[in-house]
Amino acid sequence: MKTSTIFAVCGITCGLLSVMLGFAGKPWQAGLFGLAAGIWCIATLIMDRRGGDDD
Repeated sequence: MKTSTIFAVCGITCGLLSVMLGFAGKPWQAGLFGLAAGIWCIATLIMDRRGGDDD
């Protein structure tokens, strides 16, 4: 698996967890996971633009 694919999966997971925590009434935990999702998405874009062929 490429590293950017793993980063994208982590970003999606953090985003979904953030939504679930938000609906559960835990705002600051949801915010932290939302921030983590954003960081993973930025890292995914950087890794994809770098164009490294890292399997």
